[in-house]
Amino acid sequence: MRVVRTAGACLAWLVATVLLVLAVVVSLTLVLLPVGLLLGYVAVRLYRLGLRLALPRARDVKKGVEKEARRWRRQLTPRRRRRWWRRG
Repeated sequence: MRVVRTAGACLAWLVATVLLVLAVVVSLTLVLLPVGLLLGYVAVRLYRLGLRLALPRARDVKKGVEKEARRWRRQLTPRRRRRWWRRG
């Protein structure tokens, strides 16, 4: 699933870059300035979508943290484990 999300992020960034270049070129013409601004806005939103796709989801991060915490607790000796639970 991570490969598909990364590929989607790359595709979104590629389309956003093309749109941003097009927006700059179109904005040079005073008559087409509103169209250029709209294209620029869409490009920025696509960059944001690509970033959201590239970063891990919150539940994946939470799952990884819980897994590492379980691993860390298992490595504690029984005596240290009791002391650790009293602190928390």
